[in-house]
Amino acid sequence: MNSIDDLVEIYECPLCGGAGILEEDCGSSYYVTCLECGCHSVNIDFKSDDDRLDAAKRTADLWNCGKVISMSPGE
Repeated sequence: MNSIDDLVEIYECPLCGGAGILEEDCGSSYYVTCLECGCHSVNIDFKSDDDRLDAAKRTADLWNCGKVISMSPGE
């Protein structure tokens, strides 16, 4: 069976062009964060293993279309 990381494509950070990584938070949600500037997507929750892949894909889609949160002043 493929891992979630193999099934979900994560683009470069829309703000700095750094590498984005899909992360799981407490076994109940996913988010993407930039390894360079630290911006991140919102957390997408899942309640069961059946919903896990859908949550990962929805998180990646938001990141890939540029919907990110930055802690920089003025953002």
